[in-house]
Amino acid sequence: MKIAIISDIHENFHNLILALQEMEKHNIEQIICLGDLMNSGIAKLLATQAIPVFMIWGNNDGEKVEITLAAKRENSALTVSTKVYDFLAFDNKKIFISHYEDLALPMAKSGEYDSVFYGHTHLIQKEKIGDCWIVNPGEISAGKTKKATFAIYDTSANQIEIIELKDAISLKTPLMEAYFKKHGPKMGLRSKKAMGLMNEKASIIPNTSPVYKILENAVNTAKAVVFTGLPGVGKSLYINQFQVIAKAKGKKVTVIQWDVARKSFETKEIAKHYPIENDEVHNGVKLSVGAWLLDTIKNWLAEHQQGDLLLIEAPLVGHRFIELAKLQSDKVLEDFFKSDAFQMLIPIPSKKVRTKIEADRKKQVAEDAKTWMGAKPSVMLLLWKMICGIANEFGKNIPMEGQPPYDPKVYEFVFGKILQHRHFTPLHINEIYKVNFENEADLHNTGSIAASEKVANEYAAALRQKYDGMEEIDAIVDRWYLT
Repeated sequence: MKIAIISDIHENFHNLILALQEMEKHNIEQIICLGDLMNSGIAKLLATQAIPVFMIWGNNDGEKVEITLAAKRENSALTVSTKVYDFLAFDNKKIFISHYEDLALPMAKSGEYDSVFYGHTHLIQKEKIGDCWIVNPGEISAGKTKKATFAIYDTSANQIEIIELKDAISLKTPLMEAYFKKHGPKMGLRSKKAMGLMNEKASIIPNTSPVYKILENAVNTAKAVVFTGLPGVGKSLYINQFQVIAKAKGKKVTVIQWDVARKSFETKEIAKHYPIENDEVHNGVKLSVGAWLLDTIKNWLAEHQQGDLLLIEAPLVGHRFIELAKLQSDKVLEDFFKSDAFQMLIPIPSKKVRTKIEADRKKQVAEDAKTWMGAKPSVMLLLWKMICGIANEFGKNIPMEGQPPYDPKVYEFVFGKILQHRHFTPLHINEIYKVNFENEADLHNTGSIAASEKVANEYAAALRQKYDGMEEIDAIVDRWYLT
């Protein structure tokens, strides 16, 4: 049986019709909708399908009465759950569905289900936790990622396929956003958030701030911008604000994030050779993801037009995308990396700001947490001590007994050495910004691209051919900071 999983339609009739037409080609027998129709007309369209549709509520389904009435019409194909989650079974496959990731993840880990599906973030996820698929099909709306996608679950083969729609459109065009921002309140629009009317929430850094000016200059002058540095320095916030500025200027941004990219390399095949132990990313995975990154950047440069932007989140620490800082033998890449078009930004919080970040992180993340958006407090301290040790290798004399105190000068010194071959700009953060996001996870929803399972396996296989054993790989990773 083939089941189509759709989510976050956000009243985009055009893309939904494209998806339904695509489903006909794949002989879909059931549709599962994970919420956020946002318009009862979408429910009426789903209700007229020849394929049965089962939907749960999202956080943007305000017209609940009208949607429910569409489901109750005679010969309606639509069934509406009463909840934001539900339990289904098809072909002896136990399925859990939810609009929210925080409900889906524990169910995937429980070992009781064959597949778990969720929406809300608009970001594609396709991986296995044990024998259970956990999948986000992405968005039909193309509002956040500019891509319209859905998933197909083949219950017989127990396989997931992500389908990207051709000729999709985004309803959030610059013309519409400008018009509704100006006229929306007097029109009494209920979908203000969807129409981009809440820009005061998106823009956090004042445009008079030196940090804003640096971000704006990077948007205007760079082809690729890399945000780098330790956890707990505010990278996610500045990546988010960079995208807000780029969007306002009509720039098309492609995102590559370390955490998203390396997650796609956690396949069963790769784990046979490079297993995750004690929540540590295997050194073989780090090198495999790095090789994928270099090829991906080279392909992106060949395919994208003037004005498009590549945004990369690269911690560098512990060999996480350190390839961006190292001299490359590939002339095309190295010429680009050393050019003014390739800019690296490193947020450097003051002692006061860092103290606030550490205090907030202790409140947000328990030391025994199994899932979290940022590094645990103990990891932040451990990594800072590691940076101090590297600083000593570069000529400093920092006492290493106990926990060395955070020092922005030491931080800038070490990363200045690591980035000696690149154009990098320190973002000196002296102000604590008021973050208006209801969910801190929204800062991380960047729409990052990642390798497919097949591609990830190919890069890992190539690495195994290059290195006979782990000794050489471990040696490379251990000396990551020598660029």
